[in-house]
Amino acid sequence: MQRTLKQKIKSSRIMSRVGWLAYRELLVFRSHHPKKGSIPRFKGELRMEPVRLRSFSAYNEWLQLRNEEEKRRVEIEQSLVPANGSPFSVPGTCALCSIPTRFRVDFDYGSVDSDGRLVPNFRESLVCSHCGLKNRVRGALHAFIGQCVPAEGAAIYVTEQLGRGYSWLRGRYSNISGSEYRLYPGPPGSSVRGIRNEDLGELTWPNASFDFVLSLDVLEHVPNVEVCFAELFRCLKPGGRLLFTAPFVLGYERTLTRATLDPQGNIVHLREPEYHGGNLADPGKGTLCFRHFGWDVTEELRRVGFLDSELWLYWSKELGYFGGWQSLITARKP
Repeated sequence: MQRTLKQKIKSSRIMSRVGWLAYRELLVFRSHHPKKGSIPRFKGELRMEPVRLRSFSAYNEWLQLRNEEEKRRVEIEQSLVPANGSPFSVPGTCALCSIPTRFRVDFDYGSVDSDGRLVPNFRESLVCSHCGLKNRVRGALHAFIGQCVPAEGAAIYVTEQLGRGYSWLRGRYSNISGSEYRLYPGPPGSSVRGIRNEDLGELTWPNASFDFVLSLDVLEHVPNVEVCFAELFRCLKPGGRLLFTAPFVLGYERTLTRATLDPQGNIVHLREPEYHGGNLADPGKGTLCFRHFGWDVTEELRRVGFLDSELWLYWSKELGYFGGWQSLITARKP
């Protein structure tokens, strides 16, 4: 298997630290100088109609009706992967760019299946050659705009200010707020170099500040997600909506807790530690994953006070949304 540039950099302690620091500077610059663009309006084949499900039992009932379609979907995905393990691309159309593109795929964060075949992590790849957004981010933004139809001046909070999703939105919506967790020293609510410091478990935003909250693969990294749900609920306006992505296992009725905190605040690992990507505050470390969500997250959102908590599932080879059913968790404040 050919190693990507990212893998070569990460394999060297010196290069990984220098590379992450340089990458962080690039992200800070991009967050302040987003590429401007128009808000897409999805018509025809660019429309997304996600499957909406609210419980594990509803999911199983739906799945039982799709045996042949599921087999065909798996065969399509397997046919796209080259046997030599080299990076490749798939033709398609980016809904956000509204033009034909090629979706780039590498084997970073890939795995090996039961037959010994190398399988890419499609969720973390399928990067559009035009906008540079990966599968899960493109899909989340596509669903957000297409299903929620936010006004240009809607108050939107994105819980990852250095992410490409935030930059893309800021280039199209005028009332965007973002934050990071302790990227730079300072109390919650403070800003250093224009990057706001916030703890999702103790937000400094006033009550009813936002029409929408988007969180893209952040909530699996917080130790007490129930507290974060309550804080995000507080910060939403009446009728506001939370949308978030996170590692979600469709076959899990209950969330798998991988790590927790003891009463003294020390991390207790219940499974083999799992770290995601790089840690922008500490380039030598990844970010610990505390959980893989299961269907009980919809119940937890309802306990906090949300209505209409459900999963939106979607899949499309043409639009570059595959690697199994892609998911978005969403709920509305009354």
